[in-house]
Amino acid sequence: MRDYILTQAEGRDHASVFLGLIRLFINWRRRKTLRMLIALEDHMLRDIGVPRDELYRLIKLPLSVDPLWELERQCRLRHSKGIMRDI
Repeated sequence: MRDYILTQAEGRDHASVFLGLIRLFINWRRRKTLRMLIALEDHMLRDIGVPRDELYRLIKLPLSVDPLWELERQCRLRHSKGIMRDI
């Protein structure tokens, strides 16, 4: 029984490392998407509702942070406070 438990624990450790690497890869890909948005013209970014400086800030976040989740969080925060700053 003890060997079974140790084997299960080791399997979970490997799985968590693998999932962590997948998360880093996904976050890296999302930054790549944000870089494509930076190439858009200013009027297009205004239509989307994302300031260019916000995109640059999101790209510079640590790789462990999901930039799209952070963008959504910032938009919700601005909306809940009623802050509609001019982009």
